[in-house]
Amino acid sequence: MESLMRQEIFSEPKMLLNTIENCKKVIPEILKVVKEQNITNFATMARGTSDNAATVFSYLLPLEAKRLASSFFHSIYTVYNSSLDLKGTMLFIVSQSGMSKDTIKVMRDAKRDGAIVVGVTNNLESPVAKEAHFHLYLGVEEEKSVAATKTYIAELFALEMVARALGGDDLSCFNKIIEKIKKVLALCDTQIKDVAKGIVNKNNYIILSRGTMLGTGDELCLKMTECCYLYAKSFSSATFMHGPLSLLAEGANVILLAPDSEFKDEFVNIAKRTKEAKATLIAFSDIPEILDIADFKVEMPRGCRTCAPITYGVAASLLALNIGEAKGYNVDAPRNLNKVTVTL
Repeated sequence: MESLMRQEIFSEPKMLLNTIENCKKVIPEILKVVKEQNITNFATMARGTSDNAATVFSYLLPLEAKRLASSFFHSIYTVYNSSLDLKGTMLFIVSQSGMSKDTIKVMRDAKRDGAIVVGVTNNLESPVAKEAHFHLYLGVEEEKSVAATKTYIAELFALEMVARALGGDDLSCFNKIIEKIKKVLALCDTQIKDVAKGIVNKNNYIILSRGTMLGTGDELCLKMTECCYLYAKSFSSATFMHGPLSLLAEGANVILLAPDSEFKDEFVNIAKRTKEAKATLIAFSDIPEILDIADFKVEMPRGCRTCAPITYGVAASLLALNIGEAKGYNVDAPRNLNKVTVTL
């Protein structure tokens, strides 16, 4: 029987049309408030997959709109019981369910302290959806598999649309990104499945990416751990060149997420160093120099800094899906996990 996780990944091209239309209705209102209230501070609050989407936003907001985005930590309110001056701040609460008690407390405390709160959820009936000043509704239908796949991609769409709109973009590119997603889905049972079969018995992965790709590198790490029970650690390729470079040796397994971009030379360099160290190189890329030397490879469609985190995010889900199924695991219900997690 086909897994729910697979069904949900393959539903993305259709479901994301809802995300685009829902967000287009709300984003002009957000832009109006930013201007009228002179919003100068932007922050995100999220955990897990949602926080990985927020990481991508923290790169794209300054790149597209020349504005900084910071991370807000739940415990400031939930454990330390602080009060803050959040006037002039727009807080994006990214939560697939919008139901976690800690998330709800942060939203209410942030509103009390003067923040304009934008909820990003897939649940119209959640407290976050109902109580936030603005709600970006993902609209991708209920996600029944525990591992977040279509909601991660939808969160990226919603947050990236905000970043580009704040920078004056007309958002027409997002329909085109859906076509690129279809190209990645076509790789599921060919290149991605072949890679999964080739590495199914390996463990301990180093995942490298850079810039706008960092959130998706973290997301691949999360999916490898929760769906495949594999240990993985995600690094910026720049950070990796410091202390963690000592891990690069024979027997190491490196997954390189390397779209052709401003970081091309750096990606090529780390790929070559991986091979020189006799480590295994698993590459998701559109850079010929990397694909030519990789032990295992997926040739990705070309894309810009906006679409690459999305298309590589789809590929990340498909890799975890294929490895988990090859190991005989129930990818829909990883052990010890629930769909809604409550922490302080």
